[in-house]
Amino acid sequence: MTAILLAAGVGKRLHGRSGGRPKCLIEVGGKSLLCRLLDALAAAGVYDVAVVVGFGAEAVRAALDPPPPGLRIGVFTNPRYREGAILSLWAARAALTGPVLVMDADVLCAPTLIARLVGSAHPNCFLLDASVAPTGEEQMLLVEGGRVRNVVRGGAPGYELSGESVGFLKLSGEAARLLADLLERRLAAGDTGIEHEEVYPELLALVEVGYERIDGLPWTEIDFPEDVAHAAREILPRLGE
Repeated sequence: MTAILLAAGVGKRLHGRSGGRPKCLIEVGGKSLLCRLLDALAAAGVYDVAVVVGFGAEAVRAALDPPPPGLRIGVFTNPRYREGAILSLWAARAALTGPVLVMDADVLCAPTLIARLVGSAHPNCFLLDASVAPTGEEQMLLVEGGRVRNVVRGGAPGYELSGESVGFLKLSGEAARLLADLLERRLAAGDTGIEHEEVYPELLALVEVGYERIDGLPWTEIDFPEDVAHAAREILPRLGE
């Protein structure tokens, strides 16, 4: 299994806190988000990692040199990182030939969340947090009949269960190759300004994707300066730090 870490974004809302560096290099508790995710992947038995860089690429490359022990890291560049995140996932399409984890690199979480995703009996699987009160900004997973049927920012009514996506998706080799085909079609149609999640509904219509609930477990996405403060104040103590 290969983990694709999407770390190309500008993260302009965090420039004051990040010093203009990529937000995956923001440190919480003295350790960067990127380093924490790499450690968690190694602990879960995922040793092949494709890191997609764009904004601040050299800083990320420097942080990966030398790579953490035991990990094999390939770096892919998205030179059009100011457009949609679909281009970042497309930059790592060489990894979409076998089992993969597609992961946003701006997430702080307990390593057990990644271990749960890797170890899930579902070959295709999201992590779903149904304990989150949506504000309209979250990518919400919508469940019907025991499988994820849609991904909608802010959610939608009429489903048996909804919950926020952590930003991690596990796919079998077959599903990963299908996703690569869907990405290629969207880009050929000129859809270069969209998020990669906007392609997921098409994938969900073609393959069964399950979920693991992680309600109440410690995690947060880092988008704003207050998220960094929340991570240090609320999440780190729950990680035993």
